[in-house]
Amino acid sequence: MMDKLAIFIVEDEAIVANDIKETLKSLEYDVAGIAKSGEIAMEKIKELHPALVLMDIHLATSMDGVEAAGKIHVLYDIPVIYLTAYADKALLERAKVTEPYGYVIKPYDERELHSVIEMALYKHRIEHEIKKRDAILFAVSSAVEWLLRISRDECSIPRIFESSDIRDILEPIGLALDAGAIGIFKADTDTSGQETLSLIYEWICPVYKSNLFNSELKNFKFADLNLSRWRDLLVKGDVISDTLSTLPEDEKRFFELLRVKSGVVLPIFIRDNFWGFIGFFDKAEITRSPDEVEALRITTNLLGAAMGYR
Repeated sequence: MMDKLAIFIVEDEAIVANDIKETLKSLEYDVAGIAKSGEIAMEKIKELHPALVLMDIHLATSMDGVEAAGKIHVLYDIPVIYLTAYADKALLERAKVTEPYGYVIKPYDERELHSVIEMALYKHRIEHEIKKRDAILFAVSSAVEWLLRISRDECSIPRIFESSDIRDILEPIGLALDAGAIGIFKADTDTSGQETLSLIYEWICPVYKSNLFNSELKNFKFADLNLSRWRDLLVKGDVISDTLSTLPEDEKRFFELLRVKSGVVLPIFIRDNFWGFIGFFDKAEITRSPDEVEALRITTNLLGAAMGYR
């Protein structure tokens, strides 16, 4: 995993390519590689998957810059910026179809190059977040439709160990989010009248192990795992988004039991009453964007409304 954003250069003039390479380094970008033809570029980009490609629109090879950029856009969803000294109208019309993220005129100005790169990276990141948010909301719309349908037919939602239906509706949400696992924890009351929580529904990707039969995640209290602060936040409707390394030391046990390193935890309310919470977890330390967290909040609210519909 590269610490700096890596940029790939496609330029058939060695002197120009090397000059661009040194400029990028001075701007604190990594240079993933250099190719002098579209064919070589496609092979290397498939392997390296850089953050961005600087593409000479005129390549003296059988695959020109426009054709290579079009394939990169379709196959890898990597932003491309064209480098050009000139371009005729027909070439520009072809270039538009590839949806480039900008143009830099040669000989280039360093400040202009930096500005165009930063704008392209920002635009691509925002587009990616919007696509992910929309995918999450589309997935949850199917889940809500299913929940509303069974609510008319069933007295209660089936438990996951009796039916795979809950897992089936959580799966598209997990895939849209690119999460490792989703867990739904239900609040209940024990014989002494104290609130307890249990993991009752779960979806996991293939590399995760199930936690459904972990006894430490059955009938536990927030205080048992030093999560009283979490309860105070959740019952107020707040979202907890954290990583294992940034959690207070005494609150890490919950993530450790789940064998995860990050998660977003949101409260579920049914008819304005705290019902439990849902968590979206990962084995890597991932900080979700505000758009992703907002999409998960909407998701949780819709699930709570559908689960409470009778």
